[in-house]
This record gives sequence, C-alpha cells and structure tokens, in this order.
Amino acid sequence: MKFLLILQLLAGLFLCIPTACAADSRPNILFFITDDESWLERSAYGWSKLPTPAFDSVARQGVLFTNGFTSAPSCAPSRACVLTGRNFWELKQGAFIQAFIPDEFPAFPKLLKNDGYQIGRTGKSWGPGSRPPGIDDKSPVPWFSKRQIAERPEFISRLDYAANFNDFLEQRDPERPFFFWAGTGEPHSPYDKDNYKRLEKEFGMTLDQVSLPPFMDDTLENRKQRANFLYEICYADQHLGRMLDSLQRAGILKNTLVVVTSDNGTGLSHAAKSLGKASPYDAGVHEPLAMMWPSRVKAGRKVTDFVNFSDFAPTFLEAAGSKVPASMSGRSLLPILESPSSGRIEKDRDSIVTGLEWHGEFDPDSKSSRSIRDDRYAYVVRYANVDAQGKMLGNRALMAPSQIEFYDLQNDPWQLNDLVDDPTVSAEKDRLATRLREVGLKTGDPRITGEMDLFRKTRQYVQKRKKTGYGKTLELPFE
Repeated sequence: MKFLLILQLLAGLFLCIPTACAADSRPNILFFITDDESWLERSAYGWSKLPTPAFDSVARQGVLFTNGFTSAPSCAPSRACVLTGRNFWELKQGAFIQAFIPDEFPAFPKLLKNDGYQIGRTGKSWGPGSRPPGIDDKSPVPWFSKRQIAERPEFISRLDYAANFNDFLEQRDPERPFFFWAGTGEPHSPYDKDNYKRLEKEFGMTLDQVSLPPFMDDTLENRKQRANFLYEICYADQHLGRMLDSLQRAGILKNTLVVVTSDNGTGLSHAAKSLGKASPYDAGVHEPLAMMWPSRVKAGRKVTDFVNFSDFAPTFLEAAGSKVPASMSGRSLLPILESPSSGRIEKDRDSIVTGLEWHGEFDPDSKSSRSIRDDRYAYVVRYANVDAQGKMLGNRALMAPSQIEFYDLQNDPWQLNDLVDDPTVSAEKDRLATRLREVGLKTGDPRITGEMDLFRKTRQYVQKRKKTGYGKTLELPFE
C-alpha cells in the first residue's frame, strides 16, 4: 500500500505542469508607463531637478538604464512594440497610430495568462487605434477602474490608478503570480493653467528651479508652461509610490519585477523644428527607464546598454519561465538585470534604431523617418510619401530619403546643428548609414526592403479614418 502511494506521488511530480509547479518562485510583474515624457525630465539623469522619489527609489533599488528607447515616438506603435516584442516596422498595420495590431503577432499578457498568471490593468494600455471586426484586442484585461478621484486638476485623469491597483491585489489569488499594467494618462497635454502653483505647493519646486532647454527663451510664461507639464509627472510618480507601498504591505515587493518608463517623448518645439514627440530626435524616443527586482537584481546600478521597448515582452516571458515565441525579435534583458556590473553589459548593444510612419498628418506633410544613434552620433533619414502633385510615390521612391541629417551628440545633445554636409564626419555618417541598412534588411523594414504596399495602404486608411472621424468603422483596404 505504501509502495503504491509513493508511486502515485512520483507520478504526480512528473505529470505536473512546469509553470504551475514553479508558481511560488515566479515573479509578479508591475509595468508602470506614463504618457509623453522624455528621459531628461527625471532628475536621476542629471539635467532636471524634478522630485520624483518613487522613480528614484526603483532606480536606487535596481537598475537605471541611461539608454532606454521606444521604437517609435508615437503612442500606439510604441505600446504595440511593448505588447508584441517587435520593432514597430515589423508590425504591419500595428506600425501606425490609429490602425491595429494584426492577430498574427501574439501579445505577452495573454501568453502569461495562458501560463497561469493573473492579468490586470488600469489606465491607458494600447492605443489610440481601431478595432475592426475580427481583430483581437491585444490589451491586457480586465480593466480596474472602479476607484476614481472626485476633486482633481483639470485634464488629470479621473482614475485613481493606485487605488485600482490595490483593488487588483486584494482580489487576486495570492498563490498565483500576476502581471499588472498601470498606464497613466499623465503627463499628456493639455495641462491645467495653475499646475505650476501646485508644483510648488505639493512638491516644493519653484519656477526658478524649472529646467528650460537652451533653445527656449527664459520667460515667465515658458517657465509656467514647463511647470504645468512637470506637475503631471510628479503626480504620476505619487501613484507609483503608492503602488510600491501596496506591494510592500502585501509582503510581495521582494519578488516583484517593477518596470517604470514612458511611451514616447516630451512635446518640445524649437523655432525651426519639432524636437520631441513624433520626432526622430532623442527628445522623442529616449525614455526614462528603471527596473527593480529586489530578490534577484543587484541594486544601485547604472547600465549604458541601448535597450528597445521590443525587449520588454521577452524579458517578462523569460522571467516568468514562459516560452518566448519566435515572432518576438526583441531580446530579453534578464542577462543585464542579473549582472552585478554597471556600464555596458552586452557589448553589441551599442546603438539603437527608431523611426515613425505616421502621426496624424495629412499628405503631403510627412513625419515618416528612421534614425540610428550610438554613444556619439545620430543619423536621421526622412521620407516623403507623395510627389509634388499629391500622388502616392512608388515603392522605390518610398525607399529614397527626402532628407538626411547628422548630429554630434557629444557637442550638440539637443540636435540643433546638422552636420550632414561636414566632410570631417563623413566616415561616421557612412558607418551609421550602413548599419541602418543592415538592421533594416535583417528585420524586414519596408523602407529598406521596398515592400511598401501594406504601409502605403495603411497610411491611406488612417488618413481616411481621421477625415471621417475616428469613431467610424471603415472597410479595411487589406486582404
């Protein structure tokens, strides 16, 4: 009888599903993402004096990434990269804001759910975009939105993000790990005109302490404008702090992987050009990024590896012990997180490619671009989409740059002085141009391969959506 009982126990061990057996050791994951914020706004990077103690705490207890980049400086394609683990140009219709993510690209929240994770979210996940009939919703569900704030500044979300996260924690099964997506609507514009007063009253930052980019005139109005925006970053950081407190009270912070970032850059405009959101410059694509996992990641490190939003999904899946699908071209960050070192951990992470296809403009205007940058230089390519008569260009013409820019980031960090015609940097320019082409060919970027038919149709689709009203369902011009 005892022998049979032992055999049954052994059989149970061998038949056990691996992910379920390891449930106690698998980490919880909190992904906290703000809306429209460049890396430079966080004082941890040395330019701003903005007080964001929760973000600083995550960086201090884990890793501060100095080269964290979104794939595209636009909400929907940036978030699509997070969900699918692919560069934006690898996502077909998902490369465009106001389009959709095709079902052929699996989203990591559902993969985690299939492996036993509890999934939840509050605030903004993927979007803005369309959800045509037959296209699956890639956003993590369910949505926790019951807790709301009655009195708040104008343009601040009604959602009490931290309270909704706490509701999720209280409803979850404590025997199973979870993934939670916390997406704030802040600091997306517009802003309450009196936020600058709140910034001083609630966070102790006066107008004279506000950092202004060197190309902005130092006027009272400009300082108020910047302060009204900065207040919303501090506001969002408070919610992050409350979430960290909830994890601590629940006794689960130690085994929780916390990732804090923003989807795309700050809206900064120079007199000559847009430098921030929807632009190919650092202020558009270089994001704040800090990660902590107290039980597994050494604290107090700064890492200079260039990392991409497409790296998040394989990181989450590998941390959870889940299989990373072949469709994900991003690379797990676990080797970097688990390293005891600072600086450059993986030597081949020495550059980054980003870009954009569309951000609400009508032809003939174009924000289409690609950019590659390393520790010293940035090479920017812009593309036209129609000819002088407004006719859509053919594939070969869509591959050809309409403008090329080149910047020395060491001497010109704001990317104001274009060196494209300077012969002293021609070798560096050619080097990055070659690297950009190599990456595009390897990853199937239509702007490099010339297979632009789908991008052309998608551009027409999203422009038609904007003209007719985003709420209307349009017939898809795709097979």
